[in-house]
Amino acid sequence: MTQRIVIDPVTRIEGHARISIFVDDAGQVTDAWFHVAEFRGFEKFCEGRPFTEMAGITARVCGICPVSHLVASVKAGDEIMAVRIPPAAEKLRRLLNLAQIVQSHALSFFHLSAPDLLLGFDNDPATRNVFGLAKANPELARGGIRLRQFGQEIIEALGGQKIHPAWVAPGGVRVP
Repeated sequence: MTQRIVIDPVTRIEGHARISIFVDDAGQVTDAWFHVAEFRGFEKFCEGRPFTEMAGITARVCGICPVSHLVASVKAGDEIMAVRIPPAAEKLRRLLNLAQIVQSHALSFFHLSAPDLLLGFDNDPATRNVFGLAKANPELARGGIRLRQFGQEIIEALGGQKIHPAWVAPGGVRVP
């Protein structure tokens, strides 16, 4: 008889998920499923809207990586308008996206993964978090927080705000 092992919820990710692992009578894993059960409906409420509104809407798909969604949306807008953006706008968009990568990776590693990896999976889950990491290694935790802050400050300097900047637009950027 196949045994089903369920990990629900999967923590330390953005969003909601669970894992199902299927084990046969011999104790061998026969299948594993990663379920993302979250429906947010962005696709549905974007239908029929002008493409010029999409950047502002789709950037809100995620509060961790809004720049990625913003840039993807405006690139689609560029394609719809059949425009080639100026080289300076391309570089500014790239800089904004790189800042997003810095802050997102810092968050992912230092806040979500490092407590497990550095404190150990056998450590008490109540202290196996960013606060436990800060207690065990304050300098490392501060460095991770500062790295994320650095990325967010670049996003804010370019886009006017750290989360959900509306500075990138189809055709380039709103202001140089």
